[in-house]
Amino acid sequence: MRSYRRFIPWVVMIGVAGAAALWVKPWADSVMTAKVIVATDDGAPAIVYEMRRRFSEAARRLPVFRTEIDLGQYAGQLLRFDVEGNIARREVEGGSTGYVACEAELASPEGVRPLEFVGWQQGPESGLHYATVGPLSCRLEGEEDARFAFARKGTLWYALRVPTGARLRLRLRPVPSVGMGRRPEAYLPPAGQSDPRARLPARPKERPPDVFIYVIDALRADHLGCYGYHRPTSPVMDAFAAEAAFYEDGHAATTWTRPSVATMLSGLYACVHGAMHESDGLAEWPVLLSEMLQEAGYRTRFISSNGNIRREFGFDQGFDEFIFVDQASAGRVNSMVGRRLASEEAEKPVFMYLHTVEPHGPYAPGPEAFRRFDRGFKGECDGSQEALDALDVLYPDLSPQDVEHLIDLYDAEVYEADQGVAEFLSVLKRAGRYENSLIVLVSDHGEAFTEHDTMGHGWELNQEDMHVLLIVKYPEGRQSGVRVKERVSLVDLMPTILAEVGLRPRLGYRLAGRDVSTAATGPGRAPGRCVYGETAYWDSNDLDLVGVIDEDGYKRVIDLSVPPRENATKKSLGLWDTGNDRAEKVDLIEKMPVRAAYDEQLIAHWLVEQRAWREASAAGPPPKIELSDELRRELQGMGYVRGGASAEESGTP
Repeated sequence: MRSYRRFIPWVVMIGVAGAAALWVKPWADSVMTAKVIVATDDGAPAIVYEMRRRFSEAARRLPVFRTEIDLGQYAGQLLRFDVEGNIARREVEGGSTGYVACEAELASPEGVRPLEFVGWQQGPESGLHYATVGPLSCRLEGEEDARFAFARKGTLWYALRVPTGARLRLRLRPVPSVGMGRRPEAYLPPAGQSDPRARLPARPKERPPDVFIYVIDALRADHLGCYGYHRPTSPVMDAFAAEAAFYEDGHAATTWTRPSVATMLSGLYACVHGAMHESDGLAEWPVLLSEMLQEAGYRTRFISSNGNIRREFGFDQGFDEFIFVDQASAGRVNSMVGRRLASEEAEKPVFMYLHTVEPHGPYAPGPEAFRRFDRGFKGECDGSQEALDALDVLYPDLSPQDVEHLIDLYDAEVYEADQGVAEFLSVLKRAGRYENSLIVLVSDHGEAFTEHDTMGHGWELNQEDMHVLLIVKYPEGRQSGVRVKERVSLVDLMPTILAEVGLRPRLGYRLAGRDVSTAATGPGRAPGRCVYGETAYWDSNDLDLVGVIDEDGYKRVIDLSVPPRENATKKSLGLWDTGNDRAEKVDLIEKMPVRAAYDEQLIAHWLVEQRAWREASAAGPPPKIELSDELRRELQGMGYVRGGASAEESGTP
């Protein structure tokens, strides 16, 4: 007995210690389960990691579980990985009591880079696909700087191109819903700091080149001979392309005039500069190309015949002279150019923005031009504005004969626009302003003829609307005859022109484009450039369609309308391989879901980035312009307003 008594103090001590341990470290009362699923377009989804761990929600520091997944077998492929997780408490039957948060990074011989789960959500409570795009994620309150992300619906995902020797490193941790407070919101990365005071450049020491931007409204690239069209619509532009830099794969950033021109002059996408909807004007905060050139000593002039870019919409900023003549012919515009150049001092550089309307609807070519392209098709739609107004722009009721007749009318106007280019170039040569000039020949958007069940422009982001003319003559014959194969965008015009004239302004925001004067010119189609597009017309909706052409030439277009409505046709939404299917006829969305996810993730990151830069600029909402009776009549004459009703009421852009 005496021998056992000596162990009693030790037993008591052990019991007290155990009780203390139980008090300090609560029992594991919850279970976290998680798994990682990977998928490619060539193989079935596979589970590559699973876990089940007990933990205590009352612990001061919740556990973090690490895993590393070898992705070597997927090198060079697009891969999507999903992280699915759940938390369950013993005393709670059924359902989840929290989320599984994830921090991810990709390690390869090239280095280590974090993977950020960022999605875009158009409506505050929307959970359907039309309103949410990309891997939507949340962050905990007070942990904005942490890289742990979780999804309200229990699944995070990320799509990436796998480099050789890559390993996916994950850190997983539980996020109990108890004590979380208000419902978590989608995560947006913090915006960079912005200085709204732009520092404009000093005047160049030497005389810079003259700059001319000549815009042909609604001209789709594939109706020009230099872009492969089989009809002789553009002999002058074809010849000009042979003696300048010819950009084979130029894209508009949106598909109607006002936001497209605002992009050219500001170097910003429409969702940033804000002139995006029916009543939006161009605000004063973006520093326009005209303002920079004016500050640098240029004489600046604006001559336009499209009512969407009148003074009332804010397009007069930075122009010494602003001229608008409703639907003036190219010949009249060129006459005004000639008279003004004749009065200019030769030593003073000039910048002119010129906007012509052929071949914008209504289609009314002269008899001589029409005879060149009339194939004898006769239909009920004669190309007049009244006939075009009678059409439904989505799923228009047009016979094949109607469509062919409209194309004949359109091609005849393209030919007339080509003759206008000939006059313009002759004016510059007579004025001695050709050789040392930077001349940009461009269209603001294209035109649809029912290819994706739409008519006109502004309703879709397909190639007939997005692929635009872009030919640039650099001063002194530089890059003469160069064919640029790299994919470029109209957001590139401003940085390209600034670089060419030697101006490097310090802005309080970032320009979206880049200088393309030295873009890829080698054989084949150049990879590696993503270009984005968007369109929205109604003031009641922030965004309708958004799309991307990724670095491999695949194009994804989605509808983000909220509430959902018929803003697009079924054919105009999808996934296409533009390298092998330029007409975008074969939708690959079901065949290539990982590619679609990858492109949607690109779109989500782009939208988030653009919004962050707009918010950083402290820009505020764009000015809203009330249409005067005169302006309404002008826009009605070009199909933007019908019968005094707004376009939203009448169903046309």
